Parts: sequence; C-alpha cells; structure tokens
Amino acid sequence: MQDLVVLDWIEILEKIKSHATSDVGREAVLELKPLASAEEAYVSFKEIADATEVLNQGHRPYMQSLDLYSTWIARLKKKAVLKTLEIKDVRSFCIEALALKEALEPVDNAWAKRLHDSLMDAEEPLSAIDQILTPGGEIRSDASETLYNLFKEKERLAREVQNTLDRLVRDHQMESVIQDKFVTTREGRWVLPVRAGMQSKLPGVIHGSSQSKQTVFIEPEKVIPTNNRLRQVEAEIEDEIERLLTELSHYLSSQVIDIESSRVLMEEGDIRFSQAQFTNQINGHAIEFAKDTMELIEVRHPLLQLSGRKVISNTVLLNGQKSILLLSGPNAGGKTVLLKSIGLAAQMARCGLPICASETSRIPFFKDVLIGIGDSQSVDEELSTFAAHLKILGKAASVKGHDSLILIDEICGSTDPEEGSALARAFIEEFSANDVFAVVTSHLGPLKAGWDEDSRVLNGSMEYDPKTGRPTYGFLAGIPGDSLAIQTAKRVGVAQSIVQRAMDVLAPATRARLEGLEQIEQLKSDISILQEHLRKETKKAVETKNKYEGLLAQFNKDKDEWLQRTVKKAERKVEEAIAQAKVAETFKRHAALQEIKYQLPEIVKAKPVIQAGAPQTAEEFAKKFPPGAKVFVPTLNQDGIVQSAPNNKGDLMILSGSVRLQVNWQDLRLAGKPQNPTSQLVRKSSGGFSASMADEDRTLDLRGKTVEEALQELEIALDKAATTREDRLKIIHGHGTEALKKAVRTYLSRSVYVKKWKAGSPEHGGDGVTWAEIGEA
Repeated sequence: MQDLVVLDWIEILEKIKSHATSDVGREAVLELKPLASAEEAYVSFKEIADATEVLNQGHRPYMQSLDLYSTWIARLKKKAVLKTLEIKDVRSFCIEALALKEALEPVDNAWAKRLHDSLMDAEEPLSAIDQILTPGGEIRSDASETLYNLFKEKERLAREVQNTLDRLVRDHQMESVIQDKFVTTREGRWVLPVRAGMQSKLPGVIHGSSQSKQTVFIEPEKVIPTNNRLRQVEAEIEDEIERLLTELSHYLSSQVIDIESSRVLMEEGDIRFSQAQFTNQINGHAIEFAKDTMELIEVRHPLLQLSGRKVISNTVLLNGQKSILLLSGPNAGGKTVLLKSIGLAAQMARCGLPICASETSRIPFFKDVLIGIGDSQSVDEELSTFAAHLKILGKAASVKGHDSLILIDEICGSTDPEEGSALARAFIEEFSANDVFAVVTSHLGPLKAGWDEDSRVLNGSMEYDPKTGRPTYGFLAGIPGDSLAIQTAKRVGVAQSIVQRAMDVLAPATRARLEGLEQIEQLKSDISILQEHLRKETKKAVETKNKYEGLLAQFNKDKDEWLQRTVKKAERKVEEAIAQAKVAETFKRHAALQEIKYQLPEIVKAKPVIQAGAPQTAEEFAKKFPPGAKVFVPTLNQDGIVQSAPNNKGDLMILSGSVRLQVNWQDLRLAGKPQNPTSQLVRKSSGGFSASMADEDRTLDLRGKTVEEALQELEIALDKAATTREDRLKIIHGHGTEALKKAVRTYLSRSVYVKKWKAGSPEHGGDGVTWAEIGEA
C-alpha cells in the first residue's frame, strides 16, 4: 500500500469516496482493488458510463438509509417486533429504493435496466408502513378502526374527567379546600391539589402529596369510574399498537430476501454513481487494452485536473520495440508528475476506472505495477535510502512480460554518479531483456547516451523555456533532457564567478555539450511546434468525427420516427376504411331487417338469443358475476356494478353511475359492449385540471402542482364527484418530497365528502396514488 500512497492513489480514492452517500459505499470505494482481467475492466467501464447516463437525467439517488440498515435487518431476520424508530428506518430504505428505481426508469441501458428490474417493489411495504406510521415515525391514530375508536374514546373520557374537575375547581364551596385552581395527573390519573388537612372535605383516593407536604393530590369519587375506564382504554391502545406493530413486522419479515438483494443493488449503485461523478470531474474516458502497446494520448494527472488550474497534457507512445521510457530534464520540470500520471492511468484502468486521458488511448492490462518513488529508507530494517532503493530495483528486475509496468523515479540517483550510472544502466538493460514496460526518470548524464538503435530504451525529456529558464511541463520523445543545474544557478542569482568556475571544472565533453545547447533547444522548439500542430489537428479530427457521428445518429432517429409516423398514418387509413365498410354493412343489414319487418303479417315475439358461454341459470350467473363484477345494463345503455346475488325471482341490485336499480339477471349483458361509451377512456378538461373517466373512477392528476394549486383542484374534483354521486376518486400525486402527498391525505381526512381513503396497491399506482371513497355530505 505504501507504493500506492506515493503514487497518489489513496488521494484518488478519497476523491471518489467524497461522492458516496453511504458509509458502506465509502468503505467499498477505499477497498477498490485491481480486477482479474481486461474483460472485467470493460464491464466496469460500461457500467460507469451507464451510471453517468443516469446522472445526466439530473438526479443523483442517495443511499443514506444503508447506514442504518444493520440496526434493523438482523431483528427483521429474527422476526422480532420492530420499534417505531426501526420501522421509520425501514421506510427510509424503501423510499430510497423507490427513488433509485424511478431514477433508473427513463434510462435505456443494460446496467440501469438490470438494477431497475432487480430492485424490490417498494410501494407495497411503503404503503403498509404508512398505514401505521406517520412520516415522522409516530403511530397514526387511524391506523386501524379499533385504534381510531379507542383514541376517540380516550379523548372523550379525558374531556369528561377534565370538565368534572374544572367544575369542582370553580365551585365556590371548594375554594377553601383547593390549593390551586388547576387539575393535574398523578400515576396517569386526573387529580386535584387539595390543602393538607382538608382531605375529608373532598371524598376520593389520595395519590401522593407535594414535597412540602402542604398539598395532597386527590382523585375525587365522581371521576374514579371514568378514570378507571380511561386507564383501561390506554392499556387497550397499547395492546392494539403492539398488535399492529407485530403484524407489520411479520409482514416486513416476509420481504427480507427482496430487501437484502435490494441493499446489495443500492450499494452497487452508490459506488457506480460515485465513480461516474469522479469521472465527470476529471473528464475521464474508457480506453482499450492492447497487448504490447502503450499509447497514452493527452494524459493528465487527475488531481491536477481537479485543481482547476490549466493542466498541460502529454502524449506518451511506447511499444514492443521501445517499451522503456528514460525521462530526463530539469528539476521541478514535471518528470515525476508525468511518471505518476502514467502510473495512475495504469492503476485506474486495471481497477476498471476511466482514466484521465483521451478515449483513443491504449495500454496493456497490467497485472503488476512496481513503484519506486520517493525516499524508501527503513530504520526498522536498517536500510538506507539507497539500499531501500536497490531493494525495489531488485524486485522490479524479477518481473517479466508486457503486462508488467515499472515506475522508477531518480534511478540510482542517491549515490556516486559514476557507480550509480553503471548500476542504473545494468538495471535498465535487465528491464529491457525482461520485455516489460517501464518509465524511469534520471539526472545521470551517462544514462542519456550510449543506447543502441535496437535498444528498447526511448529517451524523453521535459521541455523548458530557454528564455525564462522555466519548465513548460511538455514532454518531448526521442531527445534526452538536461538537468540545467548551471543554468538554474544563473537564473536564481548565484554569483557569476561561481557559475564560471563550475563551467571551468566540467569535463571537456560536458562543457562542449552545454555550449551546444542552443542548437538542441532549437530542435526541441521545432519538435514542440510540430507536436502542438499535431495536437490541434487531432483535436479537430476528433471533433469532426463526433459531429458526423452525431448527425448520423440524428438521421437514423429521424428516419425511424418518420417510418413510425408513416406506418401509423397507414394504419389509421386502414382502420377508417374498415370502420366505413362496417357502417355501410350495418346500414344495409338494418334496412333489410326493416323491410322484412314491414312485410310481416303479424308481430312475432322472438326467443332470446343465447350467447355462447353465457350463463344459463341464475346460479350460473351468480358464479360468473359475483358482487363487484361489471356488466352491461341495456335499459341504461351503460355499464354497471353487480351489488348482490340474484334472489329467488332472479332479480339483483345493480349500481350504474348514480343510479341504483333492480333488474333481472336475464336482462344483463357482458360489460364492454361497443354501445357503452363509458367503457373507453374519456379525457375531460374543466376547472383548470384534467380528469379521466375509466371504470367509473374519476382520476385527478396533481403531479407537478404546488400544494395550494393541488388542494384547489382536489376541492373542485370532490364537489363534482359528490354531485354526480360517484363512488371513488383516484388521486395521482406521486412521491416527490411527500409534502403534496401529506397535504392531500390530510385534506381527505377532513373532507365531509370522503368516507375513507387508502393508498394505492402495487398494481394500482402504489403509494404515489390515493383512493378516496366518496360518501354523502
């Protein structure tokens, strides 16, 4: 891990971790390890891209409920009765699972679809919880009919006791007996404060005294029976609450398998969304893996990219023939930064993270990344800086193959230059023989020359501005760089005599090389101009490619839409032709029947036509159309709902719209006949809201409305539903922040038009829908 620390890998993980919304997600990010194969990395790239597509919808789902998951899941597995606080945490989990599912819904990619289809249907458990608890985690007074009645009775009894005690307090005859003009409670029973010594004036039960012993708390005889019943009601309330919590806990226990699988998916989502957010920040890209090629195009250090400063990108090209980059150049010129940028690109890619480089980059899937950066001395192992450095080099010399990357900063630089150069050359030659990729930085002059053309070593240098003497952080391949120690001394103001003396003591060959730097710098300048030109041309080519790919995608989309419109238009024409033919045929048939009717010499009463599969007896009708079934009522020319079974005469009650009538079963037909206009969805618009009629249920869609607007429209809808004597009103409010849902349900609880309301079932909209049963005002 120490190696990864000096590579800035831990800082990268910390940045990704900052985007996670749960502790388990943060821990998982810090535990990110290299994957087993390039195929797994490709899968990770794709899933992060898919997660990015979800984020681009404008929503980042949170998974904060995972932090409390362990506090209730263990008890749920044991089928224990959960406390209200634990159930509140389960509710938060369900809401976040639902939110994640809704965020994934509009996105059409493999990862989003897999998570969406595998997540639990949280609407049903959420609705079950909301029937018992308020969003704040308190027991609802209307959680059951029994509980509602008990709370009502408790209020009535408490009010009755308080009124009786208030009358006693106001009684003039009791002024000398009562210590203070207020009522209070002791041990859950309502009492009056009475002056010590005056107990005999107020018959009742004593429930203690004040600390000063000046006041005695007495429960008057008049309220003892009511107080007894009040305590009994409170006990019954506790029992009913315990029963409700037990039922709810057992139901939630039956959902444990779905809950646990959803927890895994939510954790995965938290991790992927964090990685996607980080990738967006560094402008990262997925890349391809190559066997023996390293092409890092416009590679940058991710942390520098996050700093907000202008970052110089560099392109590093290595292959099987030139697989070792020997990087030289001035101090503080960017050698180590480029070294770390390459190392982080390799580490991120093998961990399945998009890298901070162009999408056209290609690198091997490295199985080993050996790092020698910074001071590695160890006091415990009695290793000096140089000895520790040699230990790392020895380990690096033992790895082989293109799937190994070696990163060495300042190879053999902390010892005698001549010996260090010899050792460094020996190690580099060994790296070359082992067919590995390596990036090695050095200031050692002898290393910069003496390599054969067939050697795997590629010299490279970091640019600097010869006028200012400052680094430009640009990389130049093929040319060794100079450390510029003497030039740096001049720039920082070292005395000219010292600088000149340093030049005099240089070896003749070194002095000649320094004096010829002008020509070398001109060559570097020319190469730099060519590289910049190539970068611009490459960027322009990529932009042009992306532009035409976008135009092609838009063309294909427009083509598909045009084809769909053409097909639909043709289908409508065919349907219209068929309908016209049917109408013409119907008129012809009707005219022929009328002609026959007029020619008949007498009226003939035809026998009823029995439809195939139609019930033959009242008993058979009762089986096929039980109460609640839908039938067509010919006398009303509309559908109706069966309210009872046929009696001994074959008559039964039917409810159709606002009409309740008794008809014979033989006069009814199957529902959904073409003559029935209410069997089709009819859109209506009035009063500023849109409602639809379907299956006799008015639908009110309040999504996107403010609370004030929604309640105004709800009031109008209830008025209309009550006027037309409709049975139910379906209200779609969604979930959102829950403010709208809470306001709607509070309004329904107080409305004189509403008998009762309930949340929608999973097959009818879930908790984003409320059904209101209309009653008479």
